[in-house]
Amino acid sequence: MRSNYCGRLNIKNINEKVKLYGWVHNIRILKKIIFLDLRDYTGIVQCFVKKKQNNIWNLVISLTIESCIKIYGKIFKKKSFKNQLDLIEIYIYDLIIYNYSSSLPININSNNSEKIRFKYRYLDLRRLCMFKMLKIRSKIKYLLHNFLYKYNFLDIETPYLSKSFPEGAKDYIVPSRIYKGMHYSLPQSPQIFKQLLMISGVEKYYQIVKCFRDEDLRSDRQPEFTQIDIELSFSNFKNLKYLIEKIITKIFLIYKKIDLSNSFNLLDYKYVIDNYGTDKPDLRNPIKFNKNISNFFKDFFLKEIGKKLYVLSIVLLVNIDNNINYYNKIISYLKLYNIYNLIFIKIISFKNNKFLYKIYGDILNLNNNVIQKFILKFNLGVGDIFFLMLFKKKLLTECLVQIRSFFCNLFNLFKKNGYFPVWIVNYPMFYFDKYNKIKTFHHPFTMPINFNNYSNYTNILSHAYDLVINGYEIGSGSVRIHDYNLQCEIFKILSISTTKNSRYSFFLEALKYGAPPHLGIALGLDRIIMLLTNIKSIKDVIAFPKTTSGFCLLTNSPN
Repeated sequence: MRSNYCGRLNIKNINEKVKLYGWVHNIRILKKIIFLDLRDYTGIVQCFVKKKQNNIWNLVISLTIESCIKIYGKIFKKKSFKNQLDLIEIYIYDLIIYNYSSSLPININSNNSEKIRFKYRYLDLRRLCMFKMLKIRSKIKYLLHNFLYKYNFLDIETPYLSKSFPEGAKDYIVPSRIYKGMHYSLPQSPQIFKQLLMISGVEKYYQIVKCFRDEDLRSDRQPEFTQIDIELSFSNFKNLKYLIEKIITKIFLIYKKIDLSNSFNLLDYKYVIDNYGTDKPDLRNPIKFNKNISNFFKDFFLKEIGKKLYVLSIVLLVNIDNNINYYNKIISYLKLYNIYNLIFIKIISFKNNKFLYKIYGDILNLNNNVIQKFILKFNLGVGDIFFLMLFKKKLLTECLVQIRSFFCNLFNLFKKNGYFPVWIVNYPMFYFDKYNKIKTFHHPFTMPINFNNYSNYTNILSHAYDLVINGYEIGSGSVRIHDYNLQCEIFKILSISTTKNSRYSFFLEALKYGAPPHLGIALGLDRIIMLLTNIKSIKDVIAFPKTTSGFCLLTNSPN
């Protein structure tokens, strides 16, 4: 077996004899010497052979890039080196070739198209940057197992072949060979089973588990993904929040040398929707939409534009160069969202107890008194910029996120470095879809907050919570319903049958036998790795991913 690894050799190993295994990363042939870079999963080391070593010389000359070899050699200090990590090289005195490599369809030393990378993923994974990602992923899983074990959580597997339990996406179906015409469904999450474990008396459960959802894919979503599933009884959100923050803080401290211990904010769902336009706000972007400002101005516009009016407003409390004209850039961008009414005011100075300002756009019935009142009401000052965008059709969340991002980048306000975790709480329990059918924001097992005092379903809040970091939802959970009658009531509102032969009859029966109060959360392992490695796509933190259309280029599946 090997005596050392390529990436672990250093100046302390000088004059040692070593036995290494790996792949030929690069070859440089000179007149009397050949340099060979040998690579294994730990890194690369430079080796060399001299022309006077006839047999070894001929073997090395015959090698191709990515050939698999074994070398025997002795470590020397380099005569010249670029840095302290490049101090040694290995004199080869014997070599065994296990396998020559054919001409490569992929360039391992540079970027390749996604199509090529995924088709030859086993070659793509040889890249050191990909190995780094795989190692970080493995170490984090090890850390999680140790951490949760110390807190007395039990690692328990739940079934993959099960019944269909709708959780917001379509299921992947597995036909049964024995029961003709019947099928299993792959789990979208272990939701039902982890609650059954709480009813079983387990009290503290966790699992690092694969989940499957047949839904539209994007940069942070794959059809199969890995989540860190956690559930506990006889506890509350405060305790769970403490536990999860400790986990996330430890991960970031170890792998990013960043202490997040005092960085976790807690914001209300309604607040983040009003101010950021999304429940997954990236707080590196300081820009907010101000609903109060919108309401202040709305009355002035109703007569001229009509009753159905939406006002999107942004105030930038920053001093920006007077010579730069942003108006044309902004109006050109906003046309993408059919926003043509833009008012842009910049406060220039304060003289004679009045603010002087520069105004662009269709000012409608905005007069000087209105603007002066507005500046005083919202405590604005010299250098601040105010934007009003008027439109008749409510914008989608994606549009609001893009507009907020555009303004942030235009004025160079983005905080590039740093991580900004935030808990989002007090989600609505229900909403009505486009067919006016009532749905739950999270899932039907979520505990409502004010269920006995409701007059309208959409006014009911839930004990649900999400953890968001830099615009990515990395965790979602809730306090669960543990009362049989309440669960039946929620099912009835959602038109879910509660009869003996219904989909959830076994679960409802389980709630009758002394179900404890319990709650839980699922953290997205893939998204956490994305944040740690600054990778933009979830596909690059999964060993064998699917394309955006859900196709596996390596195995040509589905077929």
